[in-house]
Amino acid sequence: MISWLVIGILIVIALIALKMNHLRHKIWIIVIIFIALFLYTSANFIYKQHQLEFNTAEGVFDASKIYIGWLSNGFQNLKALTGQIIKMDWTSSTNNKTLEKNLNIK
Repeated sequence: MISWLVIGILIVIALIALKMNHLRHKIWIIVIIFIALFLYTSANFIYKQHQLEFNTAEGVFDASKIYIGWLSNGFQNLKALTGQIIKMDWTSSTNNKTLEKNLNIK
């Protein structure tokens, strides 16, 4: 429930800010809001998944380590995925030959 409340408040703030600023500022506000929503939802996901404690300094440090590890693992996965996409052959002639081969078209 709190998650939706925070997201709703961020959206309302964004709409008010968009009405008040120029185009250049609007783009940065939208980018900042998307980053804030990403950080909030991902931190909330990690918090619920690992049942973290924020009552002590040790709990905050443990939560920080888990969250930073989660973000770095996501970055590594994105990097590997991008590398695999770059290695693929995207030429149309190869795709047509593969399609013809798979469908037995002559």
